[in-house]
Amino acid sequence: MLLGAFLSGGFDRSGDSTAADAVGPDVGEIRVGASSAGPTATVDGVGVGFAHSQEGAVAAATNLVLTLEQAGNTDRASAVRNYQVLSAEASKQSLADEMGASWDALHQGITANGPNASALFLRTVPVGHEVIRYGDDRATVEVWTLTLVAAAGMTRPLASWETASIEVVWENDDWKVWSADSTPGPSPAWSQAPVTATDAFLTAVDELEGYRYVTR
Repeated sequence: MLLGAFLSGGFDRSGDSTAADAVGPDVGEIRVGASSAGPTATVDGVGVGFAHSQEGAVAAATNLVLTLEQAGNTDRASAVRNYQVLSAEASKQSLADEMGASWDALHQGITANGPNASALFLRTVPVGHEVIRYGDDRATVEVWTLTLVAAAGMTRPLASWETASIEVVWENDDWKVWSADSTPGPSPAWSQAPVTATDAFLTAVDELEGYRYVTR
């Protein structure tokens, strides 16, 4: 699941942006205990503690999607560490490498093409899910997502529909991520409304408050 895939060709290299200091909604603290499926606790701001049930597996998979969003808005070391909190022991290194590569792709594009201290807005919204398989020790969940991304220096904000396929295993009394991948779509048509300019978009979303809970 490459966080920076959308940014290719998305910049105009036009110099400084008046929205360079905007950072988008503050996602705040994750809300634990909002659902019996979990999460029931946090580790370094990452939700953990999911029910040993199909609903818990879905919540854990969706939580990974939200952690990817969080990772894009923090420093590289924190992004990798947070991802590893959710990883199964045998997958920690491979998933850490994937997160590092994703973080690099996203932020190198911004650094190379945007003004100094570019604003970044990254928001991933889980829209729906499907349990592909479920067992007491392993489950695969597909989560359909909409991701919005904007950064100072981009020609326009971008949106991407993807389906994430997340395999989780029951390990140390919690669901942990074994593997994660994504494919494009399904993608509906967008409305014909004019696209908001990047600076105006960043300024508007900077005034909003984000949500931090796992969607059921």
